[in-house]
Amino acid sequence: MNHDCYLTREDSILALKKMKKFHDECQLLYERHGFDLLDNLGRRNILMSQAQEKFFAESLSEKFMNVKNDGHTGEPDIFIGELDKELECKLTSRTKSGAISFQTDYSTLQDKKSLDYLYVVASENFDEFAVVHYRGLTVEEFRPPAAGSRGKSQLIKHKAADKGNILLGSMISVNNREIQKLKRKLEKTKTTQKSIRKKLLKSLEFWESTPTKYTFKLESVNE
Repeated sequence: MNHDCYLTREDSILALKKMKKFHDECQLLYERHGFDLLDNLGRRNILMSQAQEKFFAESLSEKFMNVKNDGHTGEPDIFIGELDKELECKLTSRTKSGAISFQTDYSTLQDKKSLDYLYVVASENFDEFAVVHYRGLTVEEFRPPAAGSRGKSQLIKHKAADKGNILLGSMISVNNREIQKLKRKLEKTKTTQKSIRKKLLKSLEFWESTPTKYTFKLESVNE
């Protein structure tokens, strides 16, 4: 087994099915008391974070010895004793603008020097997901914390691309998508006004020169 790729698609599906079952049960409980679990996805994801750590640890326990998920402040989200690996777990969803942010606690990563990360992107209804496992991330792959961010730093996805393993769903280059769109438009506008072509060419130059931006296509874990 390649221990650099110790987390697999099968491990992820097993854990996510358990998370989804737990989520559905929580949603029913909330409804019984007049609450809507989906009303605030940030709060929902905080609630589900412990489930992420527990169920992914259970998946890893089927292959490795001495897997722990402590949950206390200062302790790793998951520790794989057999590999002497710490795994940070993060759960996120799209913002209203459609953006997906992968965050970390900057000071913790500074202290640790390098950490593995498990980012799970969940849909609003918690029925579709993307899972990305990054190995050996450092502060070089994150932006310094912005003012008011409480020490939270955002991953620069194009810098970390070579360290990521997509286990579920897909990671799509926005640049490539936009470039192909613009090339098709240019092909159709060969005989149109120069001003239109100039605008399209300027957009093409932007997407060809800007660092790669990514979006995610989510995937269902239902059989």
